[in-house]
Amino acid sequence: MNAMSLSAPLLRSILRCAVAAAIAASPVFAQDLLAVKAGRILTVSGPVVEDGVVLIQNGRITKIGKQAEVEIPWAAKVIDATGKTVMPTWVVAHSQGGMRNFNENMQNVPWLTVGDAVDPASPYFEDCLRNGVGAIHVMPGNQTLLAGQGMVVRPFGRTVEDMTIAANTGIKMSLAAGGSGRLQQIRKLRRAIADVREYLADFDRRKAEFDKEKAAGAIPADKKWTEEVDRTKKGAVDLVQKKAKGWLYVPSFAELDEALRLAQDLDLQVVLGNNIDEGVGLVKKLGKPVVLDDAIEYFETDEETQKEKRFCSAKLLADAGVPFALTLGQGGPTAYPWWQLGTCVRHGIARDKAIEALTMVPAQLIGMGDQLGSLSEGKLGNLQILTGDPLQATSWVETVVLEGQVVYERSKDPRLQYLFEAEKAKASKAAGPEKKETEKKDGAEPAKAEPAKAEGGKQDAPKSGNGNGRGVR
Repeated sequence: MNAMSLSAPLLRSILRCAVAAAIAASPVFAQDLLAVKAGRILTVSGPVVEDGVVLIQNGRITKIGKQAEVEIPWAAKVIDATGKTVMPTWVVAHSQGGMRNFNENMQNVPWLTVGDAVDPASPYFEDCLRNGVGAIHVMPGNQTLLAGQGMVVRPFGRTVEDMTIAANTGIKMSLAAGGSGRLQQIRKLRRAIADVREYLADFDRRKAEFDKEKAAGAIPADKKWTEEVDRTKKGAVDLVQKKAKGWLYVPSFAELDEALRLAQDLDLQVVLGNNIDEGVGLVKKLGKPVVLDDAIEYFETDEETQKEKRFCSAKLLADAGVPFALTLGQGGPTAYPWWQLGTCVRHGIARDKAIEALTMVPAQLIGMGDQLGSLSEGKLGNLQILTGDPLQATSWVETVVLEGQVVYERSKDPRLQYLFEAEKAKASKAAGPEKKETEKKDGAEPAKAEPAKAEGGKQDAPKSGNGNGRGVR
């Protein structure tokens, strides 16, 4: 059968199917040209631009400038954010969010990857978009020893492949004691690394013997060495050879000495827990930025006076001149960027440094400083539109754009719509007849609940308003 013998309706049906298949196969981020007009643009890496515009083409920023100086192409999709603040999306340098499990039951598993555990349908990723997060470095949990590979994902996509920005970003390691003592955990980690070195030495020895025998003629000249590094040890071998970065979790100052020792032999990125006030000097000796756990504020009781003293990890490091990256928790106040930034500023950290700790610094630590963390020409078009200043408690994320595509709009957030509808229904029910009488006096049309009931009809549900939703970010 050829095309000429097909009926016109059948041809149209085939054509529709082909177009649908082509759309499905196209990249997730395919917005050609986008212009965002803003009241204020916080570029982070450069000056603030008042009444500016950001042009994004094929997922990358092509121009940032004053609206009066930038010509917006006629074919561009325009987002009018007049009176609002535009800034880069937040970057989370270390998180266990969005996974079905944390790879913590099996402690020495360097061949695994979090890509097998990431759940695209996790509410964690919804919350990230709602809070203006554009990139998350997902790593195995802290209660491990030598765990699997991490990956950088965007909080948007139907599959892990859609979400992936960068895979195999490093091996997770941890000095958290777990069920054993601190010294026992250190011994186990040293033994695990020593085993890898012994395996690698034996592998190299056998390869050298093969080459020697081949040169002596004991092995045919056309025979080649075909043995490869054991798949289950490949990640750890790359770590030992400094081909891969290790992300080492250090729960307190007590483990910092061991972290310094490991840093001499491996390419390490240290992730600090709280309780580091006695070890800031050792952190400074690392000579590189560190990642802070989400709990950056903690209390300690003085043994003599029995009075509690409050510490802020970020403030201690800022005073010592150590660059740091903030992270976000998975629940409670530490899950919100505003809480982390506000805590830093409340302890005296400059607001610019606090914002950099959730944008530029983490982007650099995950090896994507040239792509993420600030708004500048050539970088990925990842931005968030806020209703006000990022450190103002009443500001909300209105829109999130990732690589030139609008992926979140607060006005269309189904979870918020559901919550606001329920709250408005409760408020209307609690108000009772007095509110209805007030509506009549104000000229509003009275509800016709009683006649509808008498006729056997259903009473209309109250319509949802826009509401501020102060209880949900």
